Amino acid sequence: MAIGISPPAYFPLKRVRFFGGFFTLVFCLSASAQELRLSIDDMVAPSFSLRGISAQLTLSAPSKLDITIAQATLQGREWRKLALHCPDARVERDLIECRRGTLDVGEKIPLTFQYRPGARSFALTLFPGSAERWQAQLIWRGGNLAASWEVKNGKAVRLNPWLPEQSVRFSQGVLDLTGKLEIGDKGKLDVSAILRNGAFSDAAGTRAGEKLAGTLTLQGVRAGAWRWNMAAAWREGEVFWQPFYFAPGERRLSAQGSWGEAQAVIDQAQLEWTGIGTAQLSGAWNRAAGRIEHLQVTAKSMALDPLYRTFVKPWAQDGVLSKLALSGVGDGAASIKQGVLDEATLVIRQGGLKHEEKLFGLAGIDASLAWQQNQARENRINVMSGEVGKLPLGAFSVRATLALDRISMAPLRLPILDGALTMEGVEAQRENNDWRWTLSAALQPISMQRLSQALQLPAMHGTLSAVIPQVHYERQSLTVGGALLFKVFDGAVVVKDLRATDLLSPTPHVYANIDMRNLDLDLLTRTFSFGNMQGRLDVSVNALELFGWRPVKFDAKVASSAGDYPRKISQRAVENISSLGGAGGAAALQRSFLRFFDQFGYERIGLSCRLERGVCEMAGIEDVPQGYLIVKGGGIPALSVIGYNRRVGWDELLARIQRATQGGKPIVQ
Repeated sequence: MAIGISPPAYFPLKRVRFFGGFFTLVFCLSASAQELRLSIDDMVAPSFSLRGISAQLTLSAPSKLDITIAQATLQGREWRKLALHCPDARVERDLIECRRGTLDVGEKIPLTFQYRPGARSFALTLFPGSAERWQAQLIWRGGNLAASWEVKNGKAVRLNPWLPEQSVRFSQGVLDLTGKLEIGDKGKLDVSAILRNGAFSDAAGTRAGEKLAGTLTLQGVRAGAWRWNMAAAWREGEVFWQPFYFAPGERRLSAQGSWGEAQAVIDQAQLEWTGIGTAQLSGAWNRAAGRIEHLQVTAKSMALDPLYRTFVKPWAQDGVLSKLALSGVGDGAASIKQGVLDEATLVIRQGGLKHEEKLFGLAGIDASLAWQQNQARENRINVMSGEVGKLPLGAFSVRATLALDRISMAPLRLPILDGALTMEGVEAQRENNDWRWTLSAALQPISMQRLSQALQLPAMHGTLSAVIPQVHYERQSLTVGGALLFKVFDGAVVVKDLRATDLLSPTPHVYANIDMRNLDLDLLTRTFSFGNMQGRLDVSVNALELFGWRPVKFDAKVASSAGDYPRKISQRAVENISSLGGAGGAAALQRSFLRFFDQFGYERIGLSCRLERGVCEMAGIEDVPQGYLIVKGGGIPALSVIGYNRRVGWDELLARIQRATQGGKPIVQ
């Protein structure tokens, strides 16, 4: 005998609000029929829906139960054409049981279930793999629901369909999970999970993890809002979460708080990160507004270098910040109110900072730094020593005031060798999310001999000093108002129209005009092993352009300074000057009696180079047949030097200058 039931024809079952009612209905009909059939259009609940339900129960021994569902939706996930087959169902007044069933959800999964209408309980166990078990139990009485579940050796990949669409996906891992949930007048939650040998990734390859192992426990009690506490530990494995990379190492997180309709609150949380330190936080999240109401983070004795390498360096990309190494420990705190950073502090003890390419470094840093949204805060930095390139720095202190959009610094004295760099009027202003810096500086006299030793250059004599007028820096561009004044080789150097762009890039652009007046040739030539020259020299470099700190364009002239002073040039200096412009005076020396003299008199010296497109256009004091005059002789004995090469490749000219200044034998062409 077969009975077919359609909800619209027999009873109002268009919307079934409780899943247990289905089994109750089957049981009630089973007493008067050997084969029962039931069809339901849909069943709808807040968290799930079932459509196109069809069931068939055969009561002859052994009883058989077959259920098909055209469409099932649970927590946003959808299945089609689900089928449950139970060849040995047990049907009694207070029991419906399947001891050897199969669930077809695209793959066939062995299962057992047990439903007791009187006790209003349902238990389900799935066996997707030989050592894998997924088990759940539901008990409902009145308006109360109790659920429990247990997973043994579960494959983590089975969680993938339940994860958000754009989330990561597990590729491997074994999961052990237990949990209990009670919902009704009061609520209670208790969950624990263990993950072994986990691995995940996303489609874009920007997030991935391997060999992961960890634990999680979560408890909650509802009395109005949910009160919860949790503990998690990441024990093994590595993770890349662009741009961050987290190496293997243990991390622990513990927290407690509440979850209500309006707010999610963290009363207290603690993060322990092996190799870095421990941080505490508390705060509240406005669920309706979708923003942080308040958040307080504090950390004590944090190791600065691993903290920087883990959380700061990945954002630096290829800039200066990407090549720093830090040392020391620090205490930090930060506060957020209404979604905006309100206050931040950092205290550094025995800190250090070094550039990987040794461009600069600082040691013995003790600092107290503070920033506040609506109030200017005083900051201090004390440094015991440092270096810029190969130049050593003495102890110095920085005092600065930090406000929301403004930084101002007290006058600073930075010791360098036996002199110092002083800076005044250091201020920074933020406009449209860009910072603009201004300052002025002066270089107190530094011994050229000590400077050359520090820079590992040929010994220089005299002193170096400078006056640097107001400097502006904005959007990687630097400009200097007025002229830079330097004292070197007993003469004066004036740098005008100085500006630079893309300073933080690998290929900055620099522009300037340079005038050098009354340089002492004796000091200059002794420094660079050029061969001795006596006299004074003027140098002008106009329209200078550097790209990546390499000259690409300029118009340079070298000429004797005006005035009455001794003018002598050695034989070696003649040879080196000749090598710059081609065969001339050097050849004459070797062919005549003049080779017996060590020094010669001269009247004037002049040489020019106009660089463009990698070629230097050469000229001298005046044109002569087949060349140009570089040194015009005067006195007894007198010697003139003539250059013949009008066009010289810049790289070749640099090579000639290097050979001349480093004491090598000149090559005359």
